[in-house]
Amino acid sequence: MISQAYELNNLIPNVEMIFYKIFMSPIITKDQRADGKDKENLLIGNIFAQKKVSLSHFGYRSILETLVLHPKKKHFKKVVQHLIEFESKENIDP
Repeated sequence: MISQAYELNNLIPNVEMIFYKIFMSPIITKDQRADGKDKENLLIGNIFAQKKVSLSHFGYRSILETLVLHPKKKHFKKVVQHLIEFESKENIDP
């Protein structure tokens, strides 16, 4: 999916932003998040977390580079939480 996204970038400018929006947008409603269940879970509603998908080096890099353009602390926390849960320590470089 990631390599196809870079190929798509020739056709769709800023496809990384689309990938970022998919990762950050929850698939549950604000009311469902407000009821308090799983409030501590930063990845609630994240489709990649629900499917237990690791995004590889290119995926995380794409999301982090886009995050630099539109910085939000809560989004950075979500990326870090996803890394902790779905990547082994050996695959994470500084």
